[in-house]
Amino acid sequence: MSELVATLHEAIAALAASDRSLKRFGARVHRYVLQPPSTPRADLPDDLRELVATFASGGAGPYYGWQIGTRYRLRDRDALPIGHMGCGYAAVIVDGAVWIDASAIDVVAPIHPSFTAYYLDWIDRLANGVLPDAFVPPGVCALASALGGYLGVHEQRLGIAPGTISGEALADALAQLGPGAIEIAAQRSPLYADGTRVDPCIACARLLEQLAGDGLAADVVAQGLPPLPLR
Repeated sequence: MSELVATLHEAIAALAASDRSLKRFGARVHRYVLQPPSTPRADLPDDLRELVATFASGGAGPYYGWQIGTRYRLRDRDALPIGHMGCGYAAVIVDGAVWIDASAIDVVAPIHPSFTAYYLDWIDRLANGVLPDAFVPPGVCALASALGGYLGVHEQRLGIAPGTISGEALADALAQLGPGAIEIAAQRSPLYADGTRVDPCIACARLLEQLAGDGLAADVVAQGLPPLPLR
């Protein structure tokens, strides 16, 4: 076992031990479980091929964990899905680097130089109590638009300016949202069919956390379904 692989196993074990209730972002899905190593595919970049052969073939990792999908075309480039980042957005490998494919909101860009860098950044952040980067601007996801529209209706009824609802009025509006009242649906995702219910991205999770302080219940957003590569 290489030093890197041994270090990764120790890091995952330490993260799992410090989060037994699975409260960290994405932990409810990947549960800090690693899939056994396997014979790597020939089309993987060198670092990922080595990790698949010696460390794991998927499981616990950035955002909602990692898995290797099937290549597809992303803006005239070959892209390999490796995980769900929330809201249907995918982490993909393009020319050896990790990109975000959030085509539904027109965010497609490189985010890490390699899979190894992507994975180590996640471990380092969680070990220091820092969320992974969202890589999408706040307020652009469908969830933010839906909540904004919902609160806008209440503002109209109250006769107040848009974006000014607060205090008891905000708490009352949020309290009217029951369990599973909001579903996030994937759009233009390489991991899900359009309309599939998915879990929130980091940007949306931050919004939900903020609104929780105003009275939004934790179960208002329905839990997402496992990713199913389309290609």
